[in-house]
Amino acid sequence: MTTELSVGREVVSTLAECLEAIGHPTRLGIVQYCFQPHTFTEIILKLKLNPASFKFHVKVLMNCNLIEKVERGVYETTQLGKLVLELVNKANNLSSLRM
Repeated sequence: MTTELSVGREVVSTLAECLEAIGHPTRLGIVQYCFQPHTFTEIILKLKLNPASFKFHVKVLMNCNLIEKVERGVYETTQLGKLVLELVNKANNLSSLRM
């Protein structure tokens, strides 16, 4: 029972870190846009980011394993990132039903 609780806490902690990271509008935009692989240049032009800002935000996302560099200068949302986006979309749909 204690092992199950510690595993559950670990999952909740990881999810909380992911949600905190993706809670910033710029980072959410990066994760959404990189559902398919995109280059550094494509991302900063599409999302109107300066390179330093992009590097800061992508580092946060990579530390949470929401984005990965698939080759030099090319980024893609990870499987975990896609699952977190799905969770966010479902939560958004639920909140719109309450209104």
